[in-house]
Amino acid sequence: MTRILIVDSNGPGLPALGPGFAAVLQAISRKITCSLCAPYLGQGLPEGPFDGVVFSGSGVAWCVDAPEGRILQDIWRQVVCWKVPIWGSCNGMQLAAFMLGGRCAASPHGDEDGLAKAITLTDIGRSHPMMQGRASQFHAPAVHRDEVERLPEGAHLLARNDHSSVQAFAYEAEDVSFWGTQYHPEFSLADVETWLADRGKPLPNTEERDGQGDLTLATRTLELQNWLAHVTSRHRTTGAK
Repeated sequence: MTRILIVDSNGPGLPALGPGFAAVLQAISRKITCSLCAPYLGQGLPEGPFDGVVFSGSGVAWCVDAPEGRILQDIWRQVVCWKVPIWGSCNGMQLAAFMLGGRCAASPHGDEDGLAKAITLTDIGRSHPMMQGRASQFHAPAVHRDEVERLPEGAHLLARNDHSSVQAFAYEAEDVSFWGTQYHPEFSLADVETWLADRGKPLPNTEERDGQGDLTLATRTLELQNWLAHVTSRHRTTGAK
């Protein structure tokens, strides 16, 4: 079995994201087990070892570089030492960008809620294993205020759209293997609607529907499917037990 740790990045008073993320990963593959921790709720890292780590999105009011974010930054420093593949969705991608030397800030275009439209693969993205199976342009569930303003040196930009110049990136170094997206491949459109409703916001009008086109489970989770394949490959290569 492949063992995945999910770091739930939501804070007190916000809905837990870890269980839903685990359910999606286990819908993709029955050959994984998931453990959860929520650092902002005072939960430390569970006992490993793990073959991969996921950092979820987050609805906290602060950016990843804020003093309030030091708890999550400390968790990042610890899991990087494990030298296993790391995934980040939304806030998780922003955290990685910041910790690897990039910069994040609130988007000058405001919130991107509902669907991130016309996400376009870069030349590198079209050939990167994270984007295997993706059309050159697609829509994906999204809900965010902040974004990556500057990528870390050595990062590979994989996708962008008119709202956010960084919709997906990968970073590979001797000690770090990170893949992530600004959008949420783990979310359905219904998940986004629930997230927005908790904040008193409606889902923007869209013709897209769950279970159709880019929003079928098989299509919207492509990046996660590819990441799990990457984790499994690393797991076998290193001979982990």
